[in-house]
Amino acid sequence: MRHPRADEEERRSFLEKIEQYGSGGRPIVYIDESGFAVDQPRTHGYAPRGQRCPGAHDWHARGRINVIGALLAAALLSVGLTEANVDADIINLWLIGDLIPKLPPAAVLAMDRATFHRRADTKAAIAAAGHTLEYLPAYSPDLNDIQHNWAQAKS
Repeated sequence: MRHPRADEEERRSFLEKIEQYGSGGRPIVYIDESGFAVDQPRTHGYAPRGQRCPGAHDWHARGRINVIGALLAAALLSVGLTEANVDADIINLWLIGDLIPKLPPAAVLAMDRATFHRRADTKAAIAAAGHTLEYLPAYSPDLNDIQHNWAQAKS
C-alpha cells in the first residue's frame, strides 16, 4: 500500500539509485527505529483442545522499549535497545559506536527523513567512514525493508 501523498517520481528515482548501487556491488543497509510497549498483551496462547487459555495482564504496567536496527541482505546487522526516546543523540551514538564499525566497505545507508536522522555530525560520520547516505522518499516507509521486520516482530 502506498500513502496518497507519496511522490511517484521520487519513489522511482530512489528505487533506480538503489538498483544502481546494488548492481555495482555496493551493500544496501536499511535503518529504522521502532517502539515496543512493555505491557503489550499476548493475543494467543496454548491450552488443551476444547479448553480456554487463561491469562493475566497487568493493566498498570508502564514503559516502552525502543529499538534501532540495521538490515543488510535480509539479516539484522545491528540492533540497539533503549528505554530512552530515540533522538538525534541516540541515533548518532548508535551509528558511530555500533553500526559503522560493522558495516562492509562502501555501504549505502537508507533511512527515512526524520529530523533526527539529518544532523550534520551524523551525516559527516557516515561520509568519513566511506559510506553513502540515501534518504527514502517522503511518505514511503514501504521502501524501507526493515519496516517489514518491525511489523513481524510486533505481530
